[in-house]
Amino acid sequence: MPFRLTLILHDAPHCTRRCLLLAMPGEIDLANYEELYAEMRAAVDALHARIDSLVLDFTGTAFMDSRGARLVSATREYAVRSGVAVRLAAGGTPETGGVALRVITLTGIRRDVPVYGTVLEAVEGVDELGLELGDAGGW
Repeated sequence: MPFRLTLILHDAPHCTRRCLLLAMPGEIDLANYEELYAEMRAAVDALHARIDSLVLDFTGTAFMDSRGARLVSATREYAVRSGVAVRLAAGGTPETGGVALRVITLTGIRRDVPVYGTVLEAVEGVDELGLELGDAGGW
C-alpha cells in the first residue's frame, strides 16, 4: 500500500473531531495516481460514518506534479458527497512551503481545500491563534 492510514480520534476542549489521517507517499504522479485515488475512495467508503474529516498529510512528499493536485480535488469531491470535510497538511510556511503547497496554490485547488502548515494544525482545524481557517483560505 502506498501510504499509511491512521484513524485519529481527536478530543479537544473546544471541539470533538474524528478524522482519518492519510500520510501521502514521497512522490505523486501519473504512475501512482489511480492507485492512490482508489485507496482514498475505499477509506472514505469504509469509514465515512465514523469520521468528520479527512486530513491529507503531504509533509513527507518531495515530488508532486499536477496529478497530485487532481488527487486532492477528486478526493475532496468524493469525500464531501459522504459528508466528510478534507484538509491538507502541506509542511512549511507560506514563505517556505513545500512542493505540495506550491502545486496546490498554482493549480487553484487551495481555494477549495483548507491548507495548514502541520499535521496537528490540520487535525485540529485551527492555526496557532486558534482561529478557524477554512473560510479564511488557510494561512
